[in-house]
Amino acid sequence: MTSIPSSHAARGGVGAGRSWAWMPGLVRLALLCIVALGTYLIHDYEEAESGYLLTFYCFGFASAAGHLFFVYSGKPVTRLLTWAQVLVDFGVIAATVSFTGGPHSYFAFLFVIAILEAGILLGLSQGFILATFASAIMAVLNVTTPASLQTGRTAEFGYDVTWLTVWYGFLVQALAYYLTAAISGYWNQQLTRLQKFQREILDNMNNGFLIADLDGTVTLLNKSAERILNISEEEAVGRPVDEILRVASGEECPVVTALKSERDFTRYEYIGLVFPSTAKLLGLSTSRIFDWRKRMTGIIASFSDLTELEQMREEVKKNDRLSVTGELAAGLAHEIRNPVAAIRGAVDELIGSLDKPVLATKLATIAMRESDALNAIVSDFLDFARKPRVRREMFDVCGLAREVVDATQHKYSHAKTLRIYGQFPESMYPVSGDRTQIRQVFVNLAKNAIEAMGEKGALYVFVVPGVSFVEVRFDDEGPGIDPDKVARIFEPFYTTKEHGVGMGLAICMRIITAHDGTIRAASRQGGGASMTVRLPLTRTEEQ
Repeated sequence: MTSIPSSHAARGGVGAGRSWAWMPGLVRLALLCIVALGTYLIHDYEEAESGYLLTFYCFGFASAAGHLFFVYSGKPVTRLLTWAQVLVDFGVIAATVSFTGGPHSYFAFLFVIAILEAGILLGLSQGFILATFASAIMAVLNVTTPASLQTGRTAEFGYDVTWLTVWYGFLVQALAYYLTAAISGYWNQQLTRLQKFQREILDNMNNGFLIADLDGTVTLLNKSAERILNISEEEAVGRPVDEILRVASGEECPVVTALKSERDFTRYEYIGLVFPSTAKLLGLSTSRIFDWRKRMTGIIASFSDLTELEQMREEVKKNDRLSVTGELAAGLAHEIRNPVAAIRGAVDELIGSLDKPVLATKLATIAMRESDALNAIVSDFLDFARKPRVRREMFDVCGLAREVVDATQHKYSHAKTLRIYGQFPESMYPVSGDRTQIRQVFVNLAKNAIEAMGEKGALYVFVVPGVSFVEVRFDDEGPGIDPDKVARIFEPFYTTKEHGVGMGLAICMRIITAHDGTIRAASRQGGGASMTVRLPLTRTEEQ
């Protein structure tokens, strides 16, 4: 009979799943049917012999079907259960050979399959044990078979069958049995070493590794995964992956999403719940497993605990904010000096000009204008210095960009030589974040581009989707950005405008960074500037 994988083979090495584990069981049942049918077509039995053989076949069918059900249910197949199935297969074969001609049975070759099964599934010594049993049975059959059936059958064999040729044939059979045991045992050792090597590699990696089949059932967990998830492999194997990699927000498990959508994710971060109910920041990547026919058979999830790393990130951000705040304080002091000096000069002049209404009004206007400028500087500084509060909500980037384009066209409808174009895909591309803050960034970038062009020329707004991100690009036909200024335009208080404060792009940078995105500037070929905002996409069940 053919083999059903043992407990280690059923989990397999890397990537094995129930889709393959039960196939040898089906082959065993099919071969048993063929053998049973063949014995009754080829031989005529007495009623007692037929009853005995039928009992063996029924027992063999029941054992094979039960074993197949046990494997398909996802339960681990123990070594004892594998031994039992191998012995049942061997017993059925021995009965078939005994009742169908003994040494000259058409089914004597089935001993080779049973030995092969034992050697591959159980090991070298077990293969030699069954080879010895098979040789002993064939020797007993040679001795107990009547001499009239063993010798003198020249018409059938084409030569005189003597005791010498009979035992020579037995010797060849026995050598074949032991050779089969040696070969199958050797491959068992090689497979065991390969599986042990794979396991040692996985267990010595810092990242957690989890393997699931197409049904989303966990089939393997390495040592790091046990440590990160606070669960043993024995407890995890056979359970749904969304019970092991739980998402704190209640959203769908990313591994299940990867299986449904048949695409992989890289460096996906989410808050997960590990046993019993501890929240951890996990960074996860998935990789689908394919067989030789390019069909997906399972998935590997690699993940790591980023909780401590996130704490370090926050410390670095805090130190960066302190450092930046110091630099901003120096810049703020410089920017405040000019308005304060203008206000003081205007007030000094105003004190001596109260009897001159026209001059007093002019000086008061200057003081109010500079006061407003001073207030704008302080407000922008505070907006930049404080950490942006991101109120998370799901929204469509395409819809937001289209809304900004429409609002900008309406605002600058008076500019007859200004053209504003938008190019957006039909699909929705959702991101998670503060819609109002992102809208503020888009409006500011559009406004900067139009002011740089002097309200004439063309502004192009593109939405370009990627695999795990979406880009919104603002291209203008203005003077462009000098190469030596590209790296400085996001610095606080840096501006090329005559009356600019220089905080707009710095605030945009803070907002986009708080949304785990990036913003970059570049000069366009043929003139003009290009500002690109990249934001991470949020996966949905439909994607």
